[in-house]
Amino acid sequence: MITKEYCQQKYMEFKEANSRLPLRDEFLRFAKISKRQLNELYGRDAFSKIQKDCGDEANKWGRERTPREKIMRQYGDLAKDLKELPRSSDWVHRKLRPSLSGLKEAPHFIKWLDFPARFMEWVKEESAVGYEEVLGYIQNQADTSKAKLDRVDAEFRRVIQDIRTWAPARRRNSEEGYKVELRAHLKSLGYSLNEESGESNVDLLVNNRHAIETKKDPLLADYDRLFGQLARHLQHHQNVIACIFDVPREVAPVGWTVSLRS
Repeated sequence: MITKEYCQQKYMEFKEANSRLPLRDEFLRFAKISKRQLNELYGRDAFSKIQKDCGDEANKWGRERTPREKIMRQYGDLAKDLKELPRSSDWVHRKLRPSLSGLKEAPHFIKWLDFPARFMEWVKEESAVGYEEVLGYIQNQADTSKAKLDRVDAEFRRVIQDIRTWAPARRRNSEEGYKVELRAHLKSLGYSLNEESGESNVDLLVNNRHAIETKKDPLLADYDRLFGQLARHLQHHQNVIACIFDVPREVAPVGWTVSLRS
């Protein structure tokens, strides 16, 4: 049976054998107990309570905290060494700390994609020198991302225009009939098309970027359902287009489109 006395004994054994304080996970492995068992015995902040019982200052997180300056300098020095902005795999390969998962946790809260912006903030706040080339890499990345976004936006506007200038050959008996004809129209213009695609199961996906949802003769309840579908699509795609066919004449023409951006 695991007792508090057993935990304190194992904590002190590790401390004496390694001449340093154990981290929480090291202690659990050394004592051969699970986190669940520890929490059942001590409750909240279990490892901190063991530290206090053994006369040490409690560290709530149960792990060493890497200073912000060290993290940022590691990132900057890695970029200088690679002569480009590092990828997450580079950080892992160099065995830099904190780990990728540790970076996202308190007290750092750094997502890898946010690293360039966070690094720039640190350089400005601390007036850090020697990282001019890294700031250049970040600016180049921003310029490239903007140019790419501009191209995607231009393509999105072109898709909308190509849909709006298209007219179905005739009224169809089903939504599927309109979808098939719309797909053929867009494909004839050189777009790549997928049906029932992606995690949100869009009706049509244009160039793997622009989602299209189609609806025929919708009732009020169908509009409510459509808004929910569009919201789900926007979680997975930057741009979404709704094509609605056979709307009552007092509402709109035979076909019309609604476009949304995340």
